[in-house]
Amino acid sequence: MQRNNRLSIARHKLRKAVHILFLLLWCCLLTAFFGCGAVSVIKAPFEMVGFTQGMIGQLKERETSLIESAEKPLTESQEELLTQLLEEKDGLDAVLSSQPYLTYLEEQIGAVHEDYPTYLAAVPTTEQKSTILFTFKGILPPETTDEQIQICMDFYFQFCELIVNEPESEEVEAFIKEHLVRPLMDTYSSKMSASDTTEVMKITVVPSGMAPLDTNAFRKVWLKQLEVYGSREGLLRCAISTPDEFALIRSFFEDAASFERWIRLPLK
Repeated sequence: MQRNNRLSIARHKLRKAVHILFLLLWCCLLTAFFGCGAVSVIKAPFEMVGFTQGMIGQLKERETSLIESAEKPLTESQEELLTQLLEEKDGLDAVLSSQPYLTYLEEQIGAVHEDYPTYLAAVPTTEQKSTILFTFKGILPPETTDEQIQICMDFYFQFCELIVNEPESEEVEAFIKEHLVRPLMDTYSSKMSASDTTEVMKITVVPSGMAPLDTNAFRKVWLKQLEVYGSREGLLRCAISTPDEFALIRSFFEDAASFERWIRLPLK
């Protein structure tokens, strides 16, 4: 019952956040389109309602899936790895640079790295990009071109990094406009039609909604691990259960201590 209540609250917050994001993006697009002499976009909000509602449903399913996957108990072999790593007395990055974890990483992601900092420098990896690409193809409008999908992928990883810095809303608006809206607009002719305008807005909402959802979903699970097992074991459990996602967000921070402080920030 407690888990269901927690997911219900999370879904309510997600729905509210997406609606706020929708309004924010709409303001960005209006400013951008009228500034370059685009055609009227009066009909766009009506067409966007159905798309936005459908996307909210897909994002809710994604959030539930991510949380359930990250919360799965460690397997027997993962528990054995955890026991080995806990015997090490070095700092987190040094422990994750040990041969047992690097071997585990190779099995999980199919790539060999000299040490953990080298892996952090390599993210987002080709595999991580492929995973996001597959997800986008299932959510973005079918008319989205390969060039537009690439823009969304680049933005997604950049936006994830921006989010962990707790930016002000004005900074978020400017970032979306500069790194997502304008590049998408550039894929069309100078005279955009009303349908082009609506298409850009549909595309824009997807990566802008996914990035904060993914980031917060994993942070919720990692925070719970730290609260239950303490800093050292909690972080190691996170690095074992979600190696790709853990490394991606860890790479946004200068050291493990600042990464842990971010995980422990109050959830909004």
